[in-house]
Amino acid sequence: MQLLQEVFKNSEEISLNGKTAVITGASSGIGQATACWLAREGMNLILIARRLDKLEFLKKELNEQFPKVSIKNIQIDLQEKKLLEKLTNENVFNCDLFINNAGLALTRDLVENSSEEDIETMVSTNITALFKLSSVVAKNMVKKGHGHIINIGSVAGHFSYPGGAVYCATKAAVKSFSEALRQELHEKNVRVTLISPGMVRTDFSLVRFKGDKSTADNVYAHVECLEAKDIARIIVKTAKEPIHVNIDEVLVFPTVQAPVSLKTSKNK
Repeated sequence: MQLLQEVFKNSEEISLNGKTAVITGASSGIGQATACWLAREGMNLILIARRLDKLEFLKKELNEQFPKVSIKNIQIDLQEKKLLEKLTNENVFNCDLFINNAGLALTRDLVENSSEEDIETMVSTNITALFKLSSVVAKNMVKKGHGHIINIGSVAGHFSYPGGAVYCATKAAVKSFSEALRQELHEKNVRVTLISPGMVRTDFSLVRFKGDKSTADNVYAHVECLEAKDIARIIVKTAKEPIHVNIDEVLVFPTVQAPVSLKTSKNK
């Protein structure tokens, strides 16, 4: 009995109710699913994305189900030069949980065939914006004496593949950045987590192949891959860990996918 009391004493997850979370790339996929999970936990939400119509639809759905939750939508492109100024004016950075979810891959072109525009878009969205946002968020969280930054990386940041050089490099940068940020903040009561998913069934491939639905659908054909809600569930569990627990990184694959080749087995 004494052992059981010791094990279960003060081991409960923390409550997220009434706290504030910011999610970038919240209009679809992992960001959208995470918003749903966090709203159910009672968190107030600031949702950031380019597509306002999708944000408004999400807000309407969440307000109907969770009327006590405050939801603020912000339409903005993370590549904007005045990004930090605009988001500061919206009071975005005074939050308890910041989720850097926005990111994308464009094409499966080899490096020799990559376009300058695609390279710049991936670097500015996946790296530059995340770095800028994290810098301001970290400063505010240190001032408050608490907070949690969760960066959404990718297994591509661990295992590179042909046709994904630029995307893999951007996610490797996110991994390195998160590791260094964690070291900088570990004595300041601010937690940093990197979550690196494998194959997830979202609009990721549709964006990568620039709207070619047939090619995008073929990526997931006959494969039981992860769903956005799987990653959202992990994000919420990570955020609810007791305050003295910091999950540095979660590397998660669907069962049918494995490193280093990242090959998947097709379901029969």
